[in-house]
Amino acid sequence: MFATGGYHHVVHLWSLSPGQSPMPSAPLAVRHTSIVQSLLARRDTSCKLLTASADCSVNIFDLPSERVVNAVKLSNSVYHIHPTVSEFCVLLEVAHRELHFEIRDSRVVPTTPVVRFGYPSAKVHGRYVRGDIRGTVFASGGSERDGCVRLWDLRKPSQAMRTVPCLPGRKVIQVAFGNEQMVACSEDHHLAIVDGIADPAH
Repeated sequence: MFATGGYHHVVHLWSLSPGQSPMPSAPLAVRHTSIVQSLLARRDTSCKLLTASADCSVNIFDLPSERVVNAVKLSNSVYHIHPTVSEFCVLLEVAHRELHFEIRDSRVVPTTPVVRFGYPSAKVHGRYVRGDIRGTVFASGGSERDGCVRLWDLRKPSQAMRTVPCLPGRKVIQVAFGNEQMVACSEDHHLAIVDGIADPAH
């Protein structure tokens, strides 16, 4: 199965069968009033699909029962959802100039984030800025043209554990982990590969 969402405010599942054209499902019973910006499949007690939107909401859709079992309303637009080491927790990237990131636990009251963190910035990140997680480390570029990637230990994220200069004078908009490397991409399509980014939990 493959899930899609976007400017039409709805979410579809697609069946992918060998030798056949992909076929979409009817729209899922997920209600958004603005663009769907991020989707994440998770398994905790059952298979779920999380949908995040510019309408400042995250829906948790239970795939077996085909219904929304939980919904989170935030004060800011939700750009991206990331999985964490806990199947019950996700990290959200949101539109905020200081607290850009939130960790949410589906087992607790949905209006209460487990933790919020970030760094002072002149602008919100925007939906084209996307970080990445490996283990307990989260990395993100940002809205500043300082060429830096900031790293947080999600077990104690009150401040960044490290700031890595990658692309001086450029805005880093995408970060991705691979093996022991981290790749940073700027908005003008320059890449930097950084070695030796280890998970402090290991």
